[in-house]
Amino acid sequence: MRPVLDSLYDIQGTAMKKILAMLFCLFALGARADEFDDVKSYAERMINATLTEIFVKDSTHEERIKSFRRALAENFDFNHIGKFVLGVYGRGLDEAGLGKFTASFSELNVYSYVKKFKSYDNQKVYVISASAAKKDGEFFVDTKALAAEAQQKDTSIVWRVARAGKSYKVIDVIIEGVSMAMSYKNEYAPMLKAAQDEGKNPVGELILKIDEKSAALKAEK
Repeated sequence: MRPVLDSLYDIQGTAMKKILAMLFCLFALGARADEFDDVKSYAERMINATLTEIFVKDSTHEERIKSFRRALAENFDFNHIGKFVLGVYGRGLDEAGLGKFTASFSELNVYSYVKKFKSYDNQKVYVISASAAKKDGEFFVDTKALAAEAQQKDTSIVWRVARAGKSYKVIDVIIEGVSMAMSYKNEYAPMLKAAQDEGKNPVGELILKIDEKSAALKAEK
């Protein structure tokens, strides 16, 4: 039979472990709440940088292209997005190969989104909430773009962001439930497979097609 004193130590030890566990949870929740605030603050700054400050001012098409290109480079992690979009076809790429793809891919996004936001009319985009994604260090930021006209509907935009050093980077944009990254992945998969089946370099062929589309968008203005 164990001494009573040993049993008391066990009880006290168990109690102390529970107390420490509770304190840890409280600190963890506090840190998570603070990070949610940080993520929301980042999203507000990013939205201003990529939308409000560029598309509501009286600027030329060339100025918008230049400003939007810089804003995307500063706020979007195209390496992360590019790896996801390419899937298995990007696994054998070295840093230089991935860099070539992301350069073309990001440029396409510049021209395509400047075209989409051409009629952007001082719409307000509000940050609603931030929540944790399943992967550690990643978050969803729910925002809403208010309709420019009464008969139109507000637009739901969810930004998926990942921790990047002391700040964050956008790794996906989900508009009305449609993921930008997944849409590109689904669009490019058949092209990549067709090029591979023909014995060509899948990513190299895709880059050519992306550059052709960017050139066409650039010519449209």
